[in-house]
Amino acid sequence: MKINKIEIYGFGKWNNVIFDLKQDLQVFYGLNEAGKSTLRQFIYSILFGFAGGRGNHKYLQYVPKKAQGAVGYGGNLVVEYQGKTYQIERIKGKNGGKVNVKNMDDGLEMNPEFLTEMLGPIDQNAYERLLGFNQSDLDDFNDLGNRDDLRRHILRMGAVGSDEWIKLENDLKKEADKLHTASSRKRDLDLKIKQYKEAVDQLQADKAKLPDYQVTKDLEKASQQKLQQVRSEIAKLNTKITETNNLINTWPTYSETLDLKQKLQDIPEAYLNLDLNQLEVLANQIRENQNELRNLQSQLEDLPNEKNNVIDITKLDELQSKLPEIKLNYGQLEDLKHRFNRLNQQLEEIQAQYQVDLGNLKPMPEGQFVELKDLLLKQKRKNADINQLKTQMLETTGSRSTHTNSNSNVVIGAAAVLVVIDFLIPLNWLFKLILLAIIIGGGYGLTHAKSADNVTPNEENLEDVLKRDETEAEQIKTAIKQIGDETSFNAFPVEDWVALQSNLLNYQHLVNEMSELKGHLTQIEEQLGTFWEFSDGIFPVDEHRKEALQTLIDQVNGMVEQDRKQQSISQQRQLLNKNVAERRTELDKLRIQFKQLNGPEINADFDDWLKQVRTAQHLNLRLNTLLESNQVKFFDQLQQYADLTKLQQLQNEQEKKLAEFKQAEQDILDQRANQLGELTGLKSSVDILAEQQLLSEQETEIKDLVSEWLTLQLGAEWVDQTLGVATKGRLPVILDKANDYFRQITNQRYQKIEFDKDDMINVTDETGDVFEIGELSKGTMEQLYISIRFAFMQAFADTVRLPIIIDDAFVAFDDVRLRQAFSLLNKIAEQTQVIYFSAKKEVYDLIDDQKIINLNEK
Repeated sequence: MKINKIEIYGFGKWNNVIFDLKQDLQVFYGLNEAGKSTLRQFIYSILFGFAGGRGNHKYLQYVPKKAQGAVGYGGNLVVEYQGKTYQIERIKGKNGGKVNVKNMDDGLEMNPEFLTEMLGPIDQNAYERLLGFNQSDLDDFNDLGNRDDLRRHILRMGAVGSDEWIKLENDLKKEADKLHTASSRKRDLDLKIKQYKEAVDQLQADKAKLPDYQVTKDLEKASQQKLQQVRSEIAKLNTKITETNNLINTWPTYSETLDLKQKLQDIPEAYLNLDLNQLEVLANQIRENQNELRNLQSQLEDLPNEKNNVIDITKLDELQSKLPEIKLNYGQLEDLKHRFNRLNQQLEEIQAQYQVDLGNLKPMPEGQFVELKDLLLKQKRKNADINQLKTQMLETTGSRSTHTNSNSNVVIGAAAVLVVIDFLIPLNWLFKLILLAIIIGGGYGLTHAKSADNVTPNEENLEDVLKRDETEAEQIKTAIKQIGDETSFNAFPVEDWVALQSNLLNYQHLVNEMSELKGHLTQIEEQLGTFWEFSDGIFPVDEHRKEALQTLIDQVNGMVEQDRKQQSISQQRQLLNKNVAERRTELDKLRIQFKQLNGPEINADFDDWLKQVRTAQHLNLRLNTLLESNQVKFFDQLQQYADLTKLQQLQNEQEKKLAEFKQAEQDILDQRANQLGELTGLKSSVDILAEQQLLSEQETEIKDLVSEWLTLQLGAEWVDQTLGVATKGRLPVILDKANDYFRQITNQRYQKIEFDKDDMINVTDETGDVFEIGELSKGTMEQLYISIRFAFMQAFADTVRLPIIIDDAFVAFDDVRLRQAFSLLNKIAEQTQVIYFSAKKEVYDLIDDQKIINLNEK
């Protein structure tokens, strides 16, 4: 089977995506979280069914989230099988999902059981073991402890389901080794046998020493009674010594307590409970408020006295607000007068061009003026036509004589040209004759053509046209005169009428603009008069109004500024008075709080008092701590001792007496030890019976352990032989391919892999040297394992016709080994499709880009 296309409807992170597999070696490249494991599980799920929802398998279901927009759960694989193309679809359903198989060549729906036929005798577990491969397989191989483990791992590589059997074999051997091994002396069975032998010897010795046991036992009992009496006295003396030690250890605390009480006897008890931190905070706040109050009062005293305004500030502000506009009005007034005089001058200049008063004339209406300009233009053109006709009539009379003279001129000119050419360039006489003929012919043709162009109508036609044009010219003149009569323009020459029309329009515009300016001048003068009436009521001005304006502005601004300063002073005074009142109120509150805390008067000695009381409080806190300690219970006893020396003398006497009792105790212990030593080698009759019973139990336990060890050993041996038989049937084919692969992947360094009679694996290098598997380096062992593993995959291809799926199996390989491994993959892919998942971008350097699908771009 070969997978040609993967289509995912919805599976984990993949939704509505298609992958086309066009290569026998297909690499899927993607970083972590790109979806490689999800895609691999999708292939397994389509072929063998979706994972169940229980246990750890539920995490292999990859059910898409609703928010991801998947059209459904599942997808399909398009595969080649036995020369035909099939679509295997699996969607959500019971028992691993609903399966649909379709023949893509003829469109027929196949029975779902056809998928079982395609897969053959293999399930997902067997598929992953036979045709699956990843880095963890190499890691497990490298973790095997000895050559026997390596041999068994390789030999059983092809046994489907052998992991459980291998685990069973290992478990049986481990359990058997716990009991006994050939080299061990400390396993359970070994120790039991040794203990049994020692118990037999001990029983025989104890039976021989039984009579001496009772005598020694009586002596040991007497020593025990005497020892108890001595130890009772020691215990009593230890109690007294402990009490004395407690008193000695308590003496520093007792002495410090007396000293603290002496220092605190002159401090009023009320002071010891004061909240000094709160008092200090309040005192600082009172001082700050007193300083701030003094500062505020000083600022009030420094403020200048307020002056009463003799002018209504409201009117003054109103006057100030009008001043900018009035100043602007004077500027506008001057500008308007200047414009008026300039317009009047232009008006006089226009009037000076005419002898009549232009004010009594009106310009033509627009339509009539347009008609006049049209008539004047027609008149000009018509007069030009008439003059042209008259000129043509005069030219027609002398045209023939002019034509004859022109022909003569041509011949003369040609001769002159020929003379010039002969002077500049010497020519023979034949060439001169030809050139002269060409010049005369050309001149004659040009003259004839020009005379043809100058042909004019006959004299009778020209006279008719002239009469008609003169009649039309007279009609135009009459129409122009009629317009002049209607507009009184007849008093002026017709050629001046257009200029007169323009001057009349300009004159009328100037008159209107001057009238408008007079209105503006009157309005501004009235505004100025109203302002000065208002201003005289506040600031009478005797001098000329215009010259007094700036003086008035300065006076008003000065008065307003002075008023603002007065207002600022007044506001400052109000604010300072308010702050003074607030400070006094705050100061009264703080003094009340300070008094409630029973604080003294705040004066120059307050800080010293505060420091003294704080020290006293610290001493009192220490005193209370001492009085709350466990040592207080010894204070009453300590009152009977004048100083520490008395206590130390008592302690020395007690320790001396204790040493005497301990020496007596030790003498008894030594005597009793000798007695017990004698008893140690002796046993009573009861002990001997117990030993005999224990010996019988040990015999039974040894028999059971031997039986269990034999059972475990035989079971492990049976499993080992069974798995060896399961794999050896394919070994010849596997070894042939493994040898080929191993030579290729090691660059011909090693030539042969073989198993000896004990099923031990040996390899032969290029020089013929033979190495056991345990002698190979880690890298070579991995290359050996890969060669045999790939050989197994190929050997089972006749039974399992499915693609090989590899998941980043060469992560730990260096560049050389990685390139060799991919070269081997390319060779294997020629027979069996290989799908390789990798997170390493180095794959782009190892194979053609066309064989790589980048999952990061999906």
